Amino acid sequence: MAPVALTSSLTSPPGPPSKKNQAGIVANSGIALDSEGSATPYSATSTAVSESGDAQKALVDESLASSRALPGDNGYFTNLLASSNAVPTTKAGSTIFGSAIEVLEALAVQHSQAVWIYDDASEVGFGRRALKWAEEAVEGSEKIFALQTRDGAGLELAGYANKSASSGKISVFATLATLPYLLPSLDAIKGDVVIHLATTTPSATLEFTDSLYVPGVLKFLTNLPSGWDVVFSSGSDIVHSASKIYGSSGKIIQVVESTYSGRETLSYKFPSTSSIESAGFEFTNKNAEDVYVVPAGSLAVDVAASLPASKGLLTIASLSPNADELSAALTGEARKTLSIVASSKSDAEALKAVVLASLYSASSSSKAVLPAFKTVIATSATDLVSAPGPVENTKTISFFTGPHSPLPELLAQLFLSSPTLHTQLAQFGSSAARGVKSVLSLAPASAPARSLAVDTAADVAWVSDANVHKFTDVLANLNKNGILVLELPWTEEEVPVKLTRSEIIKIKENNIRVFLLDLDPSCSVNPLREQAAFLLLYTGQQKLPQGVWKVLDAFHSGNLGREPVEDAQAALIEVTPSDWTIPELEEGKTEKIKSAWEWDALAGEAGIVTLGEDEKPSVSAWDLAARHLLFREAFAVPEAKVVDAESSGLPGIAGLRPSMADETFLVKVSENRRLTPQTYDRNVFHLELDSTGTGLKYEIGEAIGIHGWNDTQEVLDFCASYGLEPDAVVTFPNPLKAGTMESRTTFQLLQQNVDLFGQPGKAFYASLAKIAKVKSEAMTLKFISAPEGAELFKRMAEKETVTFADVLQRFKSARVSIEDLVGLIPEIKPRHYSIASSQKAVGDKVELLIVTVDWVDAKGESATPPGQCDSANRL
Repeated sequence: MAPVALTSSLTSPPGPPSKKNQAGIVANSGIALDSEGSATPYSATSTAVSESGDAQKALVDESLASSRALPGDNGYFTNLLASSNAVPTTKAGSTIFGSAIEVLEALAVQHSQAVWIYDDASEVGFGRRALKWAEEAVEGSEKIFALQTRDGAGLELAGYANKSASSGKISVFATLATLPYLLPSLDAIKGDVVIHLATTTPSATLEFTDSLYVPGVLKFLTNLPSGWDVVFSSGSDIVHSASKIYGSSGKIIQVVESTYSGRETLSYKFPSTSSIESAGFEFTNKNAEDVYVVPAGSLAVDVAASLPASKGLLTIASLSPNADELSAALTGEARKTLSIVASSKSDAEALKAVVLASLYSASSSSKAVLPAFKTVIATSATDLVSAPGPVENTKTISFFTGPHSPLPELLAQLFLSSPTLHTQLAQFGSSAARGVKSVLSLAPASAPARSLAVDTAADVAWVSDANVHKFTDVLANLNKNGILVLELPWTEEEVPVKLTRSEIIKIKENNIRVFLLDLDPSCSVNPLREQAAFLLLYTGQQKLPQGVWKVLDAFHSGNLGREPVEDAQAALIEVTPSDWTIPELEEGKTEKIKSAWEWDALAGEAGIVTLGEDEKPSVSAWDLAARHLLFREAFAVPEAKVVDAESSGLPGIAGLRPSMADETFLVKVSENRRLTPQTYDRNVFHLELDSTGTGLKYEIGEAIGIHGWNDTQEVLDFCASYGLEPDAVVTFPNPLKAGTMESRTTFQLLQQNVDLFGQPGKAFYASLAKIAKVKSEAMTLKFISAPEGAELFKRMAEKETVTFADVLQRFKSARVSIEDLVGLIPEIKPRHYSIASSQKAVGDKVELLIVTVDWVDAKGESATPPGQCDSANRL
């Protein structure tokens, strides 16, 4: 592997590119942030280990829960990341890796007697983690409630708050879009209530934007009923502000910048509550005469990052700032000019009124020289200051991954442990690309704070999802002389073929180095190998240095092992774009342009909407069946074929049919007669079906499909051993009409629909291997489904004739719910028999000639193939 050009101007230049991964090593040619490498997480001043390998402090705070798992175990990486997250039981002072919003949610649950979360807030990721705690019944989560944003929401809150006024604080998670529904009843709310308002909202194009700067919002917030304090906070100030809110009492609205800095993963000390009052504002460049006045939020953060020395910035953190402190900051010998920044003139006037009211109420107002005011209409920092330039010694990496990749978070937690680095991670989901773009920033601890955006320029683009690459311009924000890492199932020769013409041109013009990382994504320890590969790029080394190795090993509690690192070292190959030819564009054809990243979904599983999600099977209470019976018109499916039992003379089972779209007929067995003597070794029997009144027509030579049922007692025995309630109602998609559902009891579903006693294929074993909780069972299931287990699979299928039910009973740790069984086990398929009669001769009858198939199995017992129609007594 050639050394990597992730260097600052202070480091040595990279070596020449090489096709193969075996290349010379140039010292300090990695992502080292200074020439001595003292800012790396393995230096002598870090919290990890030194370059010489001497162990120092643990990477993860010892007070946090341990994952107790090993790399390769199910849930290992999920548990490892979760062990450093904030939860309702986190103790004050504990080190937390997460976003300010996540810390806020844990703090709210700890210090509230009730937490209300409105649906429009959870949809933008505000309060979503708290709802997950409630689903998982985490300690303290019984006080969390999900609510709908609708008319009357304010009355509901007022009624609950007034009833519980003496019981403790009530916390509400909502958005600025929720506030109009709460406004009519804010006057009526009594007690200790805090409403956290997220500023995130979907735009007209459904991408996430910050709604604090929508015209009219600021004016709306300044006109709330008296008795309510309004505070603004962003980034780490969200946590500091919340600690003061939960250390005081009253009615408070906290406007939380939830779009950018509030979502970033940082390192926090979990706060304790504080009763210290804040000034309600922050002043940057106090000696400047020209001062921008902006409410705390993403705009204030961006302006501060590029503020020239000649300009000041007054960040308003409260609509009731400390009057004397504000007056002292803004008045003096030199008269200041305050530029009130807002998205509309009416918003600017409202903010100006807040500042003036505070200045006039100050004790020194009669002698003070008040500042001059002017209005500036702006919605972005570039309307006020020049665009920020690159921060010296800062490196930014953009990861384009699938929704479940833990790599960006694993790397963020690894680097967050270093006190000499300022590490930030922002993640942006996309429903269009069905993936996540993660932006990781590594900077010196002294670097100025700035928010990461979806279009932040990057030094490295890491692509590990082929579908994401197919639709996304992954080079859109990659700097010149940057690095492209393709963790895709491509060979070196396929790279220029898989890339588009535009991508090849851009790579050549911008002198982008390209690396191919050939790893098996199905490997259970692949995220660990990805970490090792990234650290190879970080250090620019052919092999992982001892100190870095120990850092990674410490991060995984001493369970790193040699194999993942060696796999990464062997898999990282640099390709040579200079050898590529730019393909000619065929005459009359235009090249499809890939789109920029559309941030319109939450990161991870929360941002992926599965088509047909509402049509998944679900278990319901008995009253659903009652509603079907009482309100037939509402649940009726017009296309369904219903048999009138009374008029047809058939058994009283109205509407009986298999769960399939093909037309079916309910017929009566009029004769079931054995043709061979009892002494004959084969049972050949004659079956006659009466089709009178059904409309069934057939021709000579056709076959008829008979839908059999599973044996009643066998189904009941399975329910008892598997812990299923036979009379529970299961709802699943109706095959007769898209978008509709039908309901049956668990017993009916297992008897009539699910091929419970059929023969499983390898895919079934593979699916169970992923959910088995016992490692030995998971390994056995995985072995059976693999090519190496072909002999065992064959023996189980042919000699032991195991069924789906047998497998579920044998591997008890791989049990799934009845809803998931519907998807894992196929439908009962009809058994087809050649018709032995002519309808012209026999009329409304169907005659069949059938032979029973049986044999003696390996145990010396009589056996029949698994199925419903293979025994004469089941027809």
